[in-house]
Amino acid sequence: MSWIVLVGLLLLAGCGSDSMMGLGNPLRFFMGSGLDTAGEDEDGADGPSLHITQGSVSAIARLIDQQGERRMWRTRGGVVIATDGVRVVATAGLAMQLAATRFDGPDPLGDPAALLTRSADSRRMVDLMESQRTPEGMRFGVALNCRLVAEAADDDVVTITETCRSAQVGTIQNRFWMERDSTAIAASEQWIGPGIAQIQIEHAGQARPGEAPP
Repeated sequence: MSWIVLVGLLLLAGCGSDSMMGLGNPLRFFMGSGLDTAGEDEDGADGPSLHITQGSVSAIARLIDQQGERRMWRTRGGVVIATDGVRVVATAGLAMQLAATRFDGPDPLGDPAALLTRSADSRRMVDLMESQRTPEGMRFGVALNCRLVAEAADDDVVTITETCRSAQVGTIQNRFWMERDSTAIAASEQWIGPGIAQIQIEHAGQARPGEAPP
């Protein structure tokens, strides 16, 4: 993800929100954003969206930009999430921000059906930044060495577990739930930075490639 996209994320996150500083729970301020705990949007707007949950707090993120599989979503509370397919690759508006993600080679989640017959290894580098954006709060080139393994959860859903190890941030585990028949990722639980909880995402309402945002 380019620095131009990162700057766009940071600017978007600053709109409609007074302050994101010092929040230990990255979704805590959704409670005062016009979204209730069930994650329903008062506007009721149609169009692609993600249902995001952390603990008992939920929010709806609406699609605001799309270029193929790369999409940008924004909540009414001011959090911006960038995805590539179903993978979260950048965030803004949180106490700890995932500034960029770079893979060495393809992301195995680009072909989740292949994981039904074999595990896959991947390596990626991430850049991290605290909301204050001070130099001491920035970490660039954090290496994650990961293995993805698919395991049947029941007849209809397959759980894909991704275990990543890093000298800088320790061990991380993400999970993705794939519909066996369609091989589409319906939901996920993803790490978005150290010191803050993972987020759960329902992907069923996300846009398809080429579909314009509302």
